[in-house]
Amino acid sequence: MLKSAIYCNFFILLIISIFFMIRIFKQNSDLKKIRKLVIIYIIFNFIISLNAGGIVDIDWDIFFLFPISVISFIIHILSICCINRKIKKANNTVHNDLSIKKYIILGIIPVVVFLIPYMYELYVINNCNYLLKYNYQSGIVISEDTYIAIINNKPVSITLRKNLFNRKGFSTNNELNYNIIYTNGIEISTRDSKYNKVIIENEDIKKIALDAKERFSSAKEAYIDYFFEANFAIILLTSEVETEEYFYHDNTYIKTINTHGDLESVTYYK
Repeated sequence: MLKSAIYCNFFILLIISIFFMIRIFKQNSDLKKIRKLVIIYIIFNFIISLNAGGIVDIDWDIFFLFPISVISFIIHILSICCINRKIKKANNTVHNDLSIKKYIILGIIPVVVFLIPYMYELYVINNCNYLLKYNYQSGIVISEDTYIAIINNKPVSITLRKNLFNRKGFSTNNELNYNIIYTNGIEISTRDSKYNKVIIENEDIKKIALDAKERFSSAKEAYIDYFFEANFAIILLTSEVETEEYFYHDNTYIKTINTHGDLESVTYYK
């Protein structure tokens, strides 16, 4: 949510920079008001460009976000130059092009777009019981992290990387791993300390696996992370062409989720 909002802000900055440039050449534009807004957007452009990578995981997306930021900045600078030149040539006293409210709205759009998802994710991180980190690795170049926060027994996808309040968490390994094979019936297995396959019977796991199969009928097999202390499970089902991932609490389906890669760490908060 926050990551999408930050990406959206890069495009908002570009679109509004073009809007300001167009307004400058309209005869009824209040150039002094526009200049103030352009300066605000230049400052915001610097803030979001310098800090976006520290707030969310941008990774290689920087190669298309950075040019957008540079183009917006160049247009804003050109706008300032044009405004100053036009003000010197004529006394700009027209004030009826846009109302004060509209100028205020234009000024706070990127701030609101950022703050709402930021405050939401900050709240979730500081009130969740568990924080699960997944990592997808492709070669030595691509590494993508996914965070799932468990709050009120429900999963919430989180993109915020840094918690301002430095909440203390505890590492935990209270999950059990199960492999599911759907044949004529269902086979549930796990691995012992020597990584040997062990067939088991577990009614809770069987209930989750069968319910998930009904939701994703083409599944051939599945993998379950079962967190026995918190009584929730994440099941990843695979077919020949696609995958589905579900979250269960107390053996009951809650919602579909989307993670990438392997479960790297589990943080528990008291």
